[in-house]
Amino acid sequence: MSNLLLFAFDKIKAKIKDDCIEENIGASERVLSVIAGGFILGLGVKKIFKSPLAGLSGLTLGGTLIYRGVTGHCDVKKLLEDKDVKKVEVIEHRYFVK
Repeated sequence: MSNLLLFAFDKIKAKIKDDCIEENIGASERVLSVIAGGFILGLGVKKIFKSPLAGLSGLTLGGTLIYRGVTGHCDVKKLLEDKDVKKVEVIEHRYFVK
C-alpha cells in the first residue's frame, strides 16, 4: 500500500515539476503554501455565511496560496527579487604593489 502511495506522490510531483516553466519558489515553500492555503480556504468556507467579507477574504487568500504552491511561481516574489538585483559594473582595477 505504501509503495502505491509513494508511486502516486512521485507521479504528481513529476507532473507539477514538468508543468512549471518559471519556478521561483523552492519545494518546501511550495508545500507550506499549499498547506496554509488549504487551511485558510477551509476557514473561509466555514465563515462565508457568518461573515461574508472575512469568508471571501479567506477564500481569495487561500486560493491564491494554493495556486502559488501548485504552480511554483509567485509574481510578487519575482517583482521583489528583480528590484533587489543591482548590476555591478567594474570601472577600473588598481593594484598597489609595495
